[in-house]
Parts: sequence; structure tokens; C-alpha cells
Amino acid sequence: MRVFLIIIAMLMPASALAQEVRSLGDASSPAATVDQLDWLVGSWEGTGFGGQSHEAWLPPVGGQMAGIFHQSNDGELVFYEILQIVPRDGSLAVRLKHFNADLSGWEDNSAESALEFPLVAIEGQTAFFSGLTYELVDTDTLHIHLRLRRGGEEGIETFVLTRIN
Repeated sequence: MRVFLIIIAMLMPASALAQEVRSLGDASSPAATVDQLDWLVGSWEGTGFGGQSHEAWLPPVGGQMAGIFHQSNDGELVFYEILQIVPRDGSLAVRLKHFNADLSGWEDNSAESALEFPLVAIEGQTAFFSGLTYELVDTDTLHIHLRLRRGGEEGIETFVLTRIN
């Protein structure tokens, strides 16, 4: 019985974390506006990918929000992301493109090459996009959960960020 409880305890964090990142699947995104995500506005810093992560969101303008992310490890800039939350068929989607430290792009220059995460749900101050979740834990703490596939294996990277302004 004790071994069974230990196994359950080891599996619980993984299954709980899996609930923090959802997929839209064949469903349609719910109706939403960018004003529902105004709690993201500000600058955030913390940890993720084994280094330092920074993300900043500007206030909504014209139904969209613009943001930037950069990742550094051991004091060296690794990459940037240009982010946007945009209206999509009465709902929302997060769109982004990656750039190296020298601003050379990972994706091509077309708008169609941006990675897109459609909205799955907004529950309080947690926004579930397909494969990406923004969770305002408290006024000054933001968790970002990202589903990744590396070397054929899927996992979830969690960024723990603190508001810096």
C-alpha cells in the first residue's frame, strides 16, 4: 500500500501540471476580447529554460496587445520573441515570432509563418491558449506554462515570473 501511495504522489504533480496546459482540439474558441487580459500588462522577470526570462506586455490598442520576450542563460542573450494577442473569429489568439540575439528570424518574414495559439478558455485570471497558459497567481506573480516537443518527447516548461513594473 505504501509503495502505491508513493507512486500516486509522484504522478500527481505531472498530471496536475498537464491540466495547466490545454488543447483546443476540434472545438471552437470561446468569445473573448483582449480587454479580458489587461492583467498581463506590465513587465515581468523570472526563470524558465534554465535561465533568466523577461516578458513585457503593452496595454491593449485597437483590440490587440503587443509584447516582447527575451531569454538569457549565464548572462548571454539566447533569443527574442515578438508577441501579440489578436482577435480571431470573435475570440483571441496569441501569435509570436522568434529571433536570434542578432535579430535574424527563426521563421520567415511572412505573416503566415507566425506561431499561433488559439484561445481555449479564460477562467478568472488564467488564460488557456492551445498549448500555452498565462496564469496570474497573484498581483505580482505570473506563471506561463508552455507545451513543447523536443526530440520527439512532449513536456511542459513553466516560467515563474515576478512583476517588475
